[in-house]
Amino acid sequence: ATVNGQAITKDTLDSLTGMIKATSPDGKVDTKSLLDDLIITELARQEANKTDLANSPDIKEKVKNFTDKLVLDAWAKDKAASFKIGDDELKAAYEKQIAGGDKFEYKARHILMKTKEEAEGIIKDLEKGTDFADLAKKSSDGPSAAQGGDLGWFKPGQMVKPFADAVAKMEKNTYTKEPVQTEFGWHVIKLEDKRDVKPPELEVLKPQLKAQLERDKMMAYMQELRGKADVKVMLPEEKAEEKKPEEKAADAPK
Repeated sequence: ATVNGQAITKDTLDSLTGMIKATSPDGKVDTKSLLDDLIITELARQEANKTDLANSPDIKEKVKNFTDKLVLDAWAKDKAASFKIGDDELKAAYEKQIAGGDKFEYKARHILMKTKEEAEGIIKDLEKGTDFADLAKKSSDGPSAAQGGDLGWFKPGQMVKPFADAVAKMEKNTYTKEPVQTEFGWHVIKLEDKRDVKPPELEVLKPQLKAQLERDKMMAYMQELRGKADVKVMLPEEKAEEKKPEEKAADAPK
């Protein structure tokens, strides 16, 4: 199409069609409607350009900021790609990540109660031989109650710390003899199984590790630039808040 002599090319239409198809549930696109949208957009652009808005300080500032961001993003991408990441560095980063990862994953059930006293009552019921899953269905306040408190397999990092710490100390087929408190309430936990976590292979993690090493090198490079630059910080330092007389008295040596 042409709009007052300005061409809307097939490449432009095809590019927009491809983007719409990628997000359309059925992959269907009304090409005529898309072209109509492009024509309306071009008409609006032409009308906008008849005004003096392009010369307004606000628009100029936004154009400058947008241009700066494009240039900065392109430079940062090129600079990061220029850093040479050796196999030894990748292997060291891999071993560090694996060493800090979860060694085991667990399969457990839990019964969540609002108070410690209620959770202690649950433990007494378990000591009498009540089935854990049945008790969870009947009494638990957690969303897993309908499944008998079943949490499936999980890694410690997927749970809040007090819960994960308690599970890590348990033996299989035992339940906690004391309630475990978290931000959600009081838990009685039963550990059903435990298995080793097999870490992903180095080749699988290579892209992720390479990107992280590039970011680290970029940060180090920027700190080096700052060390060489003439940087003056005029932001005044915050003054320590003056203590009240009663606070000073409380801090005095006894």
